[in-house]
Amino acid sequence: MRSVYSKYGDKVEVATFFAESLMNLAPWKLWTRYPEYKEGIPETGELVKVLENALKQSPQHPGLCHFYIHAMELSATPEKALPCANVFRDTVKDYGHLIHMASHIDMWIGHYQQAMEVNQLAIEADKRYMLTSKVENNFYKVGRMHTIHSAIWAAMFIGQFGKSLQLTEGILEYLTKEAITCKIGEVPIGTMFLEPMRVIIWEVLVRFGKWEDIVKRPIEQDKDLYPSSIAMSRYARAVAYAALGKVAEAEVERDLFYESLKDKSLAERFLLNNIMYDPEQLGKGILDVAESVLNGEIEYRKGNYHQAFDHLRLAVKRDASLIYDEPWSWMMPTRHVLGALLLEHGDFQEAEAVYREDLINYKDNMWSLLGLHQTLKAQNKLEEAKSIFEKYQKASVYADIKVGASCLCASKMCS
Repeated sequence: MRSVYSKYGDKVEVATFFAESLMNLAPWKLWTRYPEYKEGIPETGELVKVLENALKQSPQHPGLCHFYIHAMELSATPEKALPCANVFRDTVKDYGHLIHMASHIDMWIGHYQQAMEVNQLAIEADKRYMLTSKVENNFYKVGRMHTIHSAIWAAMFIGQFGKSLQLTEGILEYLTKEAITCKIGEVPIGTMFLEPMRVIIWEVLVRFGKWEDIVKRPIEQDKDLYPSSIAMSRYARAVAYAALGKVAEAEVERDLFYESLKDKSLAERFLLNNIMYDPEQLGKGILDVAESVLNGEIEYRKGNYHQAFDHLRLAVKRDASLIYDEPWSWMMPTRHVLGALLLEHGDFQEAEAVYREDLINYKDNMWSLLGLHQTLKAQNKLEEAKSIFEKYQKASVYADIKVGASCLCASKMCS
């Protein structure tokens, strides 16, 4: 493609396919993540230049806009792709995935409400497509669930439990046994990509501190069909019991969590780009993050604060090392847990640093704005605390729950 582009680089279609070929050299690795935000491969700068030059000729070209969003979403300046995001938001009516693409920029510039709204438009477009095509279980179903997943992620960031739960229950209705066991040829896309999406309900309930709902919620029993969901339910139950002060029950659930990790099929299950768990790649999977969080939560309740915070710092490291995904494969930032428990324990300076780091990753999110306000106030930094609280009030205007801390596991702060 490079030789073709060298001759016909003024043709936008040629530029589009050349850009795609450059992107495929390192999928999801075009940039390093926080704190460096450096070019991940030598061709990253060339890719951006190719796309930006072509967009000057055709600023609403769907292929160019699609690739530019993907090129910039991982970068330090995702806002550069906002005009392309707005192209899809404002002009596309019936192609759900392109409508959804706007949220890939919205989320990284702190426009969480807009991200939720555009994903809801995409969900409706997908429904219209389904009525027309009458094809239910194919690879496009993964894309449709991805859009709903994205809407849930955005709703979680603006504190909308009702919307998060409604959308999650919708996913569970779609992810029937027939869907989970479906194949394309010999590829078991249902077990590989759809079953792991059943973990989302547990992440939503933990995010919003629904501890009693978690321990009362039925657990899947079919270990062959639902290994991801079973493992995540054990994580959620361990955290819930710990938050309720029932340490013995939490430790039972921790043992059951580790038992669930023995299921070898977890190494063949993916939440889009990230593996659920693989003992051959310790620390690299989604359930590795869960392990560190639940251990931190339990040790904190036992009064083993040094060990607890070591576990939670490891959770942050594991969270950050996940392969880039949108939504992020661990939906509730682990810094929200670490920051809240540090703050509750009185470690104000480290908590402040944790929240400032999170606000670099997730701009103006209500959870870390609240935490940062609380840490500043605790340190008598009242002028900045007031300024941050004003930002929090603006960021939390859509929330439908009362929030006392960046993680509702900080029970003393949320009582």
